[in-house]
Amino acid sequence: MTSLERVVSPLFQSALADGVFSGACLLVAVGPRAVFSGFWGAASFEPDAERVGPSSLFDLASLTKPMATATLFMIFVSEGHIQVHDPLSRFFPRRLLPQSKRSITVEHLLSHRSGLPPYRPYFRELIHVPPKERKDVVMGWILQEPLMHKPGFARLYSDLGYLLLGWILEEVSGTALDGLFAERIRPAGKPWFLGYRRMKAQRETDAPIFAAPQVQRSQRACVATERCPWRGRLLRGEVHDENAWCLNGVAGHAGLFGSVDDVWQWAQSLLRLYGGERSELLATVTPETARFFMEGREFSGNPLDGGGCLGFDRPSAQGSSAGRFFSSNTVGHLGFTGTSFWMDVDRAVTVILLTNRVHPHRDDERIRMFRPLVHDKVMELVLSEYGSFCGPTHGGSR
Repeated sequence: MTSLERVVSPLFQSALADGVFSGACLLVAVGPRAVFSGFWGAASFEPDAERVGPSSLFDLASLTKPMATATLFMIFVSEGHIQVHDPLSRFFPRRLLPQSKRSITVEHLLSHRSGLPPYRPYFRELIHVPPKERKDVVMGWILQEPLMHKPGFARLYSDLGYLLLGWILEEVSGTALDGLFAERIRPAGKPWFLGYRRMKAQRETDAPIFAAPQVQRSQRACVATERCPWRGRLLRGEVHDENAWCLNGVAGHAGLFGSVDDVWQWAQSLLRLYGGERSELLATVTPETARFFMEGREFSGNPLDGGGCLGFDRPSAQGSSAGRFFSSNTVGHLGFTGTSFWMDVDRAVTVILLTNRVHPHRDDERIRMFRPLVHDKVMELVLSEYGSFCGPTHGGSR
């Protein structure tokens, strides 16, 4: 048993016993090497549920924002297809754009500074719209939403902005978002399960019909999420987010499923790019573009804004889910289903935590206490045992 396992296993065993989640995995990496990976529990609380392991697929929820949407924008910016200062009027008909939204840019959307509301339960009405019309209908609803503040004034986390970003990618590429992701973000010659699970969303009470046979076959590998009151069943392999579900499981804000190793391969590629190297996974992304997206900056003169990144979160100064020991030059993201990653790019330390904390219901928020506890234990030990190996990623693969 490694020192990391001795430190973190009791935390996970206690959380399992308390029902914080039914299954979880943790991967810790220093530089290009995963120094620890652990798996606990099962895919659900059902008696015959499969044990969580390296091939278990988690609903990554809002990790979709950095891992799919922002990464595809890195590719398109590097290739010159999109500029971050492009306005919405480049991508959406002016007749659909109120005057108040014509100054919103791609950068505003990526950094959550568009002024759009955080969330709307569109699914309640969207489910009654014919499936082929839903994208256009919800797009119109979002573009007509009153803004919470003028574009660029402050950061307000918004699912709605990332829905628009997903459609911008489709407009520019001429390809559906799930197909675009599968085409542009896929390693050569390595196991890879990361992707969307497209389905046919008819009525909410209908069992999902997946678009591809291999997606249907991999359903048993998926870790369960909620026993959803709206859909009337335990969700397993179909996206938890209701708005994304109505859009056939494919959206810019949610929809990705993947294993812990999938998340690590993607994170490792970004660390290499940040350090000035090229990445096989993201072959056309330049190191300059990756750093432009990942580095913190001030976006406005508003003292309450706090700065940030494009597509990524940074640890809060107080009470962060990342705990107390990540450096200020850290990027990451949380997913509503109980997923997260944090990358300390100064020290080249990555911690990926995947759970199904919404199983069997979303109201259990004990993950809020669990996350910083795990991150503090991990980082204390990593900095103690691997401190001489932790350092800036610039100029090397460490």
